[in-house]
Amino acid sequence: MTFWNGRIFVSSLPLARPLDVKTLLAAGAGLEIFAEGPRWRDPENGLRLTRTLLRGYNGPLSLHLPFYDLNLASENYPALRDLTLATYKQFLGVAAELHCEHAVIHTHAYTCPIYDPAQTRQRVKNLLPLLAASARQAGVKLAVENIGRGPTQLFDSEEYVHLFRELAGVYALLDIGHAFLNGWDIPRVIWQLGDKLVALHLHDNHGQADEHLPIGMGSINWRLIKEALALLPAPPALILEYNEETRPNRLLADVHRMQTVYQAGSAMGEV
Repeated sequence: MTFWNGRIFVSSLPLARPLDVKTLLAAGAGLEIFAEGPRWRDPENGLRLTRTLLRGYNGPLSLHLPFYDLNLASENYPALRDLTLATYKQFLGVAAELHCEHAVIHTHAYTCPIYDPAQTRQRVKNLLPLLAASARQAGVKLAVENIGRGPTQLFDSEEYVHLFRELAGVYALLDIGHAFLNGWDIPRVIWQLGDKLVALHLHDNHGQADEHLPIGMGSINWRLIKEALALLPAPPALILEYNEETRPNRLLADVHRMQTVYQAGSAMGEV
């Protein structure tokens, strides 16, 4: 059994001030850069600002690729699929420039109805190898996140696990909050993904909405998740993906507590 190795990341989503980012990085956290919003309309501008912010930082990074207005699985608009594919390839280049470990993508727009799930899944499966090839060229792992709820999730837990057995060069980023909303057996999925699991998005909810609450503020059984992670031969990155209302001092406290409880082999729920 292995316990955590201290590789704890925070998402930049709730971090509005550069000082907040620098404080968390100084505390030993890695950073997942959320490439959305006005700063990233021009990827070169976003890259330039990020380099300035991270000057002197040599710790681990990941990049969450944009997904607003994009849809890799669009049923009726091939031009939108092509645009999404081109945008993802462009941002994989950004991830390479920043020396990110992995880049996170969404497979589809989960606010849109899925009229033919089987055909839509196949469309995505046809495109993912193209992105995987671009990721390999960029030296970045392509990490596919589980998204959607109920009929808007394109892959249920079994289909999600099978995706990474079927496609080479594609890795899993398991979003714990999303999995909980869909009633997945999360410890089983973690075990089944094995070395295909490169990272987890950690946030809590009460089983009714995607709240992105800090750990311990919802209904998720974090002890079971931690026990499942301890069985993996190599632990994935843990990424705190809290909502935009989360105060930076809460994030900082959770980083410190998680570092402490993992060193002690305690339960994640004690955070």
